[in-house]
Amino acid sequence: MDTISPGTNNAISSNDSQWEIPNIFCENISDSEHYPADALPSIIQKAVTSYQKYGQQPLPLIACSALANVSLACQTLGNVARDKYLTSPVSLFFLSVANSGERKSQSDYTFSKAIRQWQLDICEQLEPEINSAQTLHNVWSAEKKGILGQIRRNTLIDQPTASLQYDLHQHIANEPTIPIAPVLFFEDTTQEALASHISSGWPSTSLWSDEGALVIGGHSMQTSSTKFIALLNRLWDGKPFTAHRKTSKSFTVANRRLTISLMMQPIILEQMLAKNGGISRQSGFLARSLIAYPKSEMGNRFYQEPPKSIESLPEFHNRLIERLNQPVDLDKNGCRDLPTLNLSAAAKREWISFFNQVESGLKNPKQWRSIKDFASKSAENAARLAALFHLFDGNTVDITAEKMEQAITVIRWHLKETTRILGHQ
Repeated sequence: MDTISPGTNNAISSNDSQWEIPNIFCENISDSEHYPADALPSIIQKAVTSYQKYGQQPLPLIACSALANVSLACQTLGNVARDKYLTSPVSLFFLSVANSGERKSQSDYTFSKAIRQWQLDICEQLEPEINSAQTLHNVWSAEKKGILGQIRRNTLIDQPTASLQYDLHQHIANEPTIPIAPVLFFEDTTQEALASHISSGWPSTSLWSDEGALVIGGHSMQTSSTKFIALLNRLWDGKPFTAHRKTSKSFTVANRRLTISLMMQPIILEQMLAKNGGISRQSGFLARSLIAYPKSEMGNRFYQEPPKSIESLPEFHNRLIERLNQPVDLDKNGCRDLPTLNLSAAAKREWISFFNQVESGLKNPKQWRSIKDFASKSAENAARLAALFHLFDGNTVDITAEKMEQAITVIRWHLKETTRILGHQ
């Protein structure tokens, strides 16, 4: 894997852009702004802040973990429209950076364990039904093979095949359906494996790891990072595409949803920035992501017993499970006919104001010019996050101004955080 030596000043250049790769080790993170936990909806806020008092991880690390779980649980429940032309999925990508010893894994486990248990429970419940359906499908396949064989024999001896062809069409139309078991977490995977599975398997999943090196250092990132990142970008956009293969069956990826949550050490982010001439940034993958690299809490984390307030976590977990259990039209064809969430008039005004403020700041070196790629995606990420807050709380009317204000506050924090980490004057 390519690495960046501490103290070097590396640059990524293209025809229309040039970015420096910062030395993350030398980055002064003491000036990181306080994470706006009070902007989170009540249930999420209580879970994040109460757990932080016990786990004592950096607050942004915990908040990103919580919001990634919200994204994974709610991404099949709707799309969000900014206007009649701008409609997108609600899925989010998170990259959390922290040194070894910051208790990343514990935070990740604490907030994702309910979804992981839900996956295990559903798979266990479906196992007898899947086994039975697979047996029926094997019989169906044998009968199909028999009809095809008879058609071939009749063709060879110049006998009619019209009735057999009719039987074949009827047989194909009655193919038994095999229930799909949820696979919500991918980690050490290839671009081909992820694309193939999500095209025909459970249509909502995640690329998720509390050790981001497993993904960044994985086979696809090493041998075909451009294709892998292009796949992730396409899934973020929610646009369909077809993978054509010479030696295996071609497949189409459509109506699928992907959340990303990667926790990594600073050196892994540096390697990611340097890989293949900076493809992760120049392709727009990083710009789609919400990045956090909070100040370390190590040295101040003296042991304490779990506080009573940590009992707010079950409420957060229960809400995630409620959202996962909501009836939605999920099958081998993907997340079809998702409802479109609209912004209320007041929420639209808030969003437009934020959109225009960010756009004006793109040419300002004291604002977003050094991270204009991230800033250009921030208004869409704000709409997605507002939609997730809306879905998590179970609202049925249009997205409110309150939810949009909350989302914008969080996205502004990530913009400033990204400027501090990746921006330059």
